[in-house]
Amino acid sequence: MSLDAVDEEGGSLGKKLLAIAIILIVMGLLVVGGFIAVFLGVFASAAGAAGDDTQCVPPSTTGWAGLASESEGSSIPESLEIPYGVDNITVTLNTKQLTIAARIIAIGRQLRVSNQGIKVAFMTALQESRLRMLASSSVPESQNYPNDGVGSDHDSVNPFQQRPSSGWGSVGELMNLDYSIKAFFGGPEGPNGGSPRGLLDVAGWEQMSPGEAAQTVQVSAYPDAYDKWEAAADLLLSTLGPGVSGCAGGISGEIVLPLHSDYNKTSGYGPRDAGVSGASSWHAAIDLQRWPNPCGDPVYAILPGKVTLSSALWLSIEHADGYVVSYLHMYKSQRLVDVGDTVEAGQQVGVVGNVAPSSGCHLDLRINVENNTNPEVAGLIVSQNETRISPAGDSWNYNYVNPEEFFALWGVDLCPAGTCQ
Repeated sequence: MSLDAVDEEGGSLGKKLLAIAIILIVMGLLVVGGFIAVFLGVFASAAGAAGDDTQCVPPSTTGWAGLASESEGSSIPESLEIPYGVDNITVTLNTKQLTIAARIIAIGRQLRVSNQGIKVAFMTALQESRLRMLASSSVPESQNYPNDGVGSDHDSVNPFQQRPSSGWGSVGELMNLDYSIKAFFGGPEGPNGGSPRGLLDVAGWEQMSPGEAAQTVQVSAYPDAYDKWEAAADLLLSTLGPGVSGCAGGISGEIVLPLHSDYNKTSGYGPRDAGVSGASSWHAAIDLQRWPNPCGDPVYAILPGKVTLSSALWLSIEHADGYVVSYLHMYKSQRLVDVGDTVEAGQQVGVVGNVAPSSGCHLDLRINVENNTNPEVAGLIVSQNETRISPAGDSWNYNYVNPEEFFALWGVDLCPAGTCQ
């Protein structure tokens, strides 16, 4: 073999080795790239899921800037014609105004405000500002924040026309949309600590007409002005409400607390020493009351459905997914619904009573899932299969779930620590 032949063979071998090396490098890059792509895909999916758990329509806002752009691709329409008064007059709201309305729903549901409370907020903001973020000509600082126009009613700002001089908050706070909504609702989670009073700070607002409730918060010189917006508020809620559903948790629809939020838990779910003749020793429910005068407190439907039972002790409402929510111990004569009636979430169905067997005025709330078709609810442990605590031994306590775990599917704490002892 000649030297030239050896060189040629060696060169050929080198080329082959180089080609193999290149192929291996390319394959390695593809594998690594695949892992990276998968990782990024998983990361993006996780980030999206986390966002879905916390976002409502609109997704978020630190003030008012950019809120309208956040509504793009959402269920918020470009415009909506709403009734004004009783003379067939209408007003057309634009996307920005409707986005503020959607944000009121979102914040309201995060605070577990009923549809009635959201309706009051709509009527207030429609009358005060036509659902616009207004600055004030008397407060030059307010004009430094993004706004939809400048009003001239004293130092009133934002959709609810709240005044810095009246203690509602600083100018910067009041020009923040989320803050203004939370201030209007008030309550235990409100920023004002009850002064000035938000809607949830007004005792008995649920029994007032929506216009009267709005006036009680706003203390307007025109107390009847809010009434003309009631039909418009109903339309806004029915149009935008479904688009904001499920914003608090992992299951669609809204859920509402059965009593005003400052209640106590007097008996939990599971085995107990009842101490009352006829009461169950395995409690397939949770007992709630507002101490010290719980009798007569409004009871609200936690979810929409149809009344299927109204006996001396029980009021039961069956929901679209087959599970049945029951409200016990209300006097039948004080119930506001009957068998066959359709109810909405947040609708008052009666008042707290003391129908025997009972140790005092309270609401017994229980959920039977025997005919449930919802996969999220199906993941809950039923009473007869309770391995964390002793299971229910009597058949009449079968197929119930812990109401606190049921509420948790919507991301709502039925009995928050520190406020429900």
